[in-house]
Amino acid sequence: MKDAGHRACVEAALNFEETDRTPVNNFALVTAARSAGVTMEAARWNPELSAKVSVDYAMKTLSDFVKPILDSQVPFVDLGMDVNFPEDDYGRVPRHLVDTAEDIERMELFDPYEEKTCPKFTQVFTRSIEETARILPEDLHICGLSWGPITTSGYVMGVENMLMNTFDQPELVKKLNRKITGLVSSIQRRMIDAGATLMWMADPTSSQDIIPPEMFAEYSKEHIAKVVSDVRSMDREVPTFIHICGNTLETMKQLPETGADCLSFDHAVDPGKAKENAAGKIAIMGNIDPVLQMMSGTPESITSQCYRILDAAGHGGGFILAPGCETPISSPDANVIALGKAGREYWRRRSRRAPPLPFRSAESDGMGAAILKP
Repeated sequence: MKDAGHRACVEAALNFEETDRTPVNNFALVTAARSAGVTMEAARWNPELSAKVSVDYAMKTLSDFVKPILDSQVPFVDLGMDVNFPEDDYGRVPRHLVDTAEDIERMELFDPYEEKTCPKFTQVFTRSIEETARILPEDLHICGLSWGPITTSGYVMGVENMLMNTFDQPELVKKLNRKITGLVSSIQRRMIDAGATLMWMADPTSSQDIIPPEMFAEYSKEHIAKVVSDVRSMDREVPTFIHICGNTLETMKQLPETGADCLSFDHAVDPGKAKENAAGKIAIMGNIDPVLQMMSGTPESITSQCYRILDAAGHGGGFILAPGCETPISSPDANVIALGKAGREYWRRRSRRAPPLPFRSAESDGMGAAILKP
C-alpha cells in the first residue's frame, strides 16, 4: 500500500492545520456499485466485489476515504429482526423488536467477534473491510459503519414508540440505550480489528429535527461518548467521526463533550455558522447538497459550491469537504470527481479568484454555476 498522504492530510485537518489541499470524502456506498454497473444486491453479500468497486470508485473520485458496500440494516438480521432487502437499495426494517422492559432484558445481542452469533454481520462487514484493507493501493482511510446508539434503539423499539416513551417511560428508553450502546461499541471495535482505520457512526435520530438539544444531552450524548471512549481505549490513533442529518447548529456545541474528532454535518446547515459553532473544539465535514448538486448538478456548479463552502469554513484547518449526506446512487461520476478536484485545487487557484462572496445555498443561486469561476 502506497503512502500517498491521504491519512496525513486528514490528520492535519483534524489537528486544525492548514495544508496545500483540503481532504475530501466522497460519502459514497452503493453509488460505487452503480458506477461499476453492479447492483446493491450483488455487492451487499460479496465481500470481494464490495471491496473492489468501492476502492476503484474512491480512487477514481479522488477521495481520501473509502467505505465498502456496508448495508447498515444487515446487523438487525443477526438481532433476529425482519429485514427486507431490495435489489438496488438498502434494507428496510418493517417491524420493531421490543416494547417492554422485559423485552429489553430478553433481547439477545450478538457478539461481533463470534461469527456463529452474527453470520450476516461477519459476511457483509467484517469480510468486506478485511478485503478492502487487503487490496487498498494507497493509504486512504477505511471507514467502518454503524448507526449511533439512539438511532439503533429507534430501530429496535420503533422511532415513534421510542420518542413517545421519552415522555411516558423515560427510564425504559434509557435502559434500551444503555444495552444498545454496548453492541454499537463492539461493532465499531470489531471493524477496526478487521482493518477499518476510522470510526464512522451515523446518528440521524440525534438531529435537532427529531430531538431538541436538551434531549440530545439526556438521551444521546453520553452514549456517543461511551462508544468514542471504547474505541479510543482500543486504539487512540483511530479518528472518530459522527454524522448527524438535518439541523445540528445547537447540538454541535455539545459534540466536543463526546470526545469525537469530527462532526459530518448536513447540507441544510450554513457552513460558516457550523464553523463558528464548532469553535475550534471539533473538526467539521460537509456539506454539498447531495440531491441538488451531487445527483442533479454539473461539475461546474459543484466546483462553485465547493469553493463557496471552503471560503466559508475551510480556513484555519478543522474542515473536510464532503456531501452533506450520502452521495445518491444515480450521481454521475463526473460530479463526484468534481468534488474531489475541488479539494485539491481550491488553495492553488485561490489567488486567481475574486474575493469570497457570502455563502448562499444552491436553492438561492441556481446551483452556483456562474457565481465563481474556478
